[in-house]
Amino acid sequence: MYFLIILLLVSSCLSNKSDDNLKARKNHNSLKMKLVNGNWFNGKTFKEQDVIVVHGLLNFRDTDWVMDTIIDLKGKYVIPPFAEAHNHNLESEYELEKRIQNYLDDGVFYVKQLSAIKMQLEPLMHLYNKPDGLDISTTYGPLTGTGGHPVALREKFFGWGYYEVFASKQDIENHGYFIIDTEADLNNKWSHILSFEPEFIKFMLLYSEEYEKRKNDTTYFGNKGMDPKLVDKLVKMAHKAGLRVSVHVETAYDFHVAVEAGVDEVAHLPEIDNGKTIKIEDIKTAREKGIVTVTTATLVNKKRNRPYYAALVKNIKANLELFKKEGAILAIGSDNFNGTSSGEFYFLKDLNVFTNLELLNMWTINAAKTIFPNRKIGRLKDGYEASFLVLDKNPLEDISNIKENITLKVKQGTIIQ
Repeated sequence: MYFLIILLLVSSCLSNKSDDNLKARKNHNSLKMKLVNGNWFNGKTFKEQDVIVVHGLLNFRDTDWVMDTIIDLKGKYVIPPFAEAHNHNLESEYELEKRIQNYLDDGVFYVKQLSAIKMQLEPLMHLYNKPDGLDISTTYGPLTGTGGHPVALREKFFGWGYYEVFASKQDIENHGYFIIDTEADLNNKWSHILSFEPEFIKFMLLYSEEYEKRKNDTTYFGNKGMDPKLVDKLVKMAHKAGLRVSVHVETAYDFHVAVEAGVDEVAHLPEIDNGKTIKIEDIKTAREKGIVTVTTATLVNKKRNRPYYAALVKNIKANLELFKKEGAILAIGSDNFNGTSSGEFYFLKDLNVFTNLELLNMWTINAAKTIFPNRKIGRLKDGYEASFLVLDKNPLEDISNIKENITLKVKQGTIIQ
């Protein structure tokens, strides 16, 4: 019950803003439509009512207007669109139209791009953030330590010819990542980091309990991150600049460091490899501070053929049960380069940890608000953006084929094909 209460309050927890301070993106070219005989989701249940859409916004109050388009929903069920709270698959031209269409086909309208190379992404931005397409929020080079993640990954991609914008792998630094080893590094590079105009800041914590052991050992190349002693300073600087902070974590201790420092988002569910669960005190701290944890549980499937795979899944389930028990905020995100958050949703469903209502709110309200915390999205309320999905079946009763049950997709008053 406590988890359900937290889910219903999550919008204010994520942004610490009232609805009056949130902004809705109007679409003056949208259809002026009236939707009748629909069952509209209010975060808890469905209520039968008529709704109108003007300038791409929902109006639940003045529904007697004469509109130029009337859609009879015939008792179907209306929910907010789905969201993807963690991915990296929208910064390259390779099969990009297919990737965008896959998201829209799955009913996913919002994607958080957890890092990107601006020179590569910027020429593609005309494809995003428009009423009839996919909306993305992005940061650019994450902050890490010398030899830390994602240095090895970026260099590997350069060797494969993915980064034509760079002449050498040394050119990747300060674009694909920023090396921050000391407080002086942070101070000296901060203005450069902000010059990219990121929508949030991301930094890397990997095995921070072994930071001293790993920092000068090249055998850990790509498997380390920032000095945990710098995290408090970084979070304060980002918040002073008006930017939320997202952190990559690998271990329960990384999670502890992150929540103690007051990050806004933990970009991964930690501890899928060593069988430990996250400390209950740290999950309580995350709940109290309104910190979002993005699930990314399907990453475990990369180890499906390992003999300990079943133990890893068991550990993921145990951690999720702790989050549910304590009412800490979870948002659905996959970090699956070749997929969307729909795969993550079905994986979580099959774990049988959450109710249908909890899953629905994690994929709609929670995920949308951690991507765009200042927008009126993720809920079906008066004055919010008219973005929604219409389903054949009530997902609170049967959520098993929710993606296949979509019969109509509308974004900012525009019907999505």
